[in-house]
Amino acid sequence: MADAAFDRFPSRRRRRSIPALDGGALRIRLWLTRGRLDQQIVSGCACWANAAVAWRARQLSDPRTRRRHARNLREVVAYADRAGSRPPFSAVVTVCAAVRADREAILGLAERLEAPGPVNPRGIVLVARFLTDGIDSPLFNARCTRTVTEAVWDISDALREDDPPTVAFDVVAC
Repeated sequence: MADAAFDRFPSRRRRRSIPALDGGALRIRLWLTRGRLDQQIVSGCACWANAAVAWRARQLSDPRTRRRHARNLREVVAYADRAGSRPPFSAVVTVCAAVRADREAILGLAERLEAPGPVNPRGIVLVARFLTDGIDSPLFNARCTRTVTEAVWDISDALREDDPPTVAFDVVAC
């Protein structure tokens, strides 16, 4: 249905169009290589560099993806509130004290994701890493050198559409 809109992608190098793969094949390729494509986006690869990066950037910037990440941020805060001081009973241990201390920053990021307007796909990749990276995210690593608020500010800066790439989220040592 929406595949027809993406039949061809402009090439900045040769000033001509490059035929794209059909929708199904490209979706499979994106799913298999999304980690590498996300790393390219975080490192500053232009989103129009090739068809796969362009599609991945569109996926990341999609309002449904943004709402899903906002919902997950709110769920992290709700979990920290419910858990209180109980010992964790989960394979993934959230640093509830850090989440409760910086809850306003997390909820503000969730609101920013749900706000209308364009966002930089780089910021969406950083949100996903913030929510899932057990080593480099202050949500899950109590020894991380950055606080939750510092990580949220970095992500908020990266969400700006005109934001040039700076330090990648996974490069910062924890």
